[in-house]
Amino acid sequence: MDRLLQRSLGPMEPGAVLLHAPSHAFQAPGGGEVQLARTARHLEELGLSVRPFNPWADRLERGRLLHLFGMSREGLELARVARSRGVAVALSPICWFEPSALAALAGGRLRAARDLGAWALRRAIPRLPGWRRELLGLSEAVLPNSRAEGEQLSRLFGLDRSKIRVIPNGVEPTVQGADPAPFRDRFGPGEFVLFAGRIEPRKNVLNLVRGAAREGLPLVVIGDPVPGHEPYASRCRQEGGPLVRWVPRMDADDPLLASAFAAARVFALPSWFETPGLAALEAALAGCSVVITPFGCTREYFGDLAFYARPGKLGEIAGALRRAWEAGRGRTELAERVRRRYLWATVARRTAEVYDEIAPRG
Repeated sequence: MDRLLQRSLGPMEPGAVLLHAPSHAFQAPGGGEVQLARTARHLEELGLSVRPFNPWADRLERGRLLHLFGMSREGLELARVARSRGVAVALSPICWFEPSALAALAGGRLRAARDLGAWALRRAIPRLPGWRRELLGLSEAVLPNSRAEGEQLSRLFGLDRSKIRVIPNGVEPTVQGADPAPFRDRFGPGEFVLFAGRIEPRKNVLNLVRGAAREGLPLVVIGDPVPGHEPYASRCRQEGGPLVRWVPRMDADDPLLASAFAAARVFALPSWFETPGLAALEAALAGCSVVITPFGCTREYFGDLAFYARPGKLGEIAGALRRAWEAGRGRTELAERVRRRYLWATVARRTAEVYDEIAPRG
């Protein structure tokens, strides 16, 4: 992340690919921010000039193209300016619309009814005007992380399927050879279930804590609460008990995080949806058994090689944790699937090919 910041502070090279995420994104970084940073790193290794867009200094018309990460109104405003100046726009939407999540995370019946009603209306009339539909229309190429995500955008917003270029999420190959000793030396020996991510209701940490407790399984939670969700994190801690160890968030490049993946027996991410969950991909490559939500595009990535549990079903979470624990580490077929299909170097090459389609290098 520091390398990205340094590049944005230096002078802009004419013809650079300009990357953008909402201005608040890196205040509580997650998978989308890692996707941006890792894509940038590997595009540079391919010889491309890549730069996080600096609104204080950069001029869009001096860039080769604008690549937006995440759907936001801020991105829409920037896309409007880019297109008015003849600059191509690529969009990695990084989104999923899950009705069960809308109901569970609304925070009240009235809000849930409103959100579900809006979803149903959008599903019935995909050409209904809206800022997301406009943003998709302004983008020359839309780069969902899965076929399922692209199909959902077409169903809900009338996205022209000819714009879709599926670009999966990725992992670094070094995760596969990580040493478990540093994590064990610092936090103690023994096997455990691991969660690594943001602590918020969408990630369903509370039900994970409850499921692990029901099975008597030790759990390590690596992450910090998302701003505004501190009470939720406190509740998770209160219910965690002595079998849960809480570890502050680690940077995606921290060797200790890779060591944690190597030390864990099971990785669990029973979220309300995932697209598909970068930490789960890394854990799979490291050899963990994986428990994950079926909502989102997870089945497209993990197939029948993961253990699935619906987020609102505590019994399913507990049962999946137990089965994954009994299966143990060394899930070589899953690790090989991830290594063969989802390395960041492969992701970057496919991304560069899309750039060449919509903004050929002069």
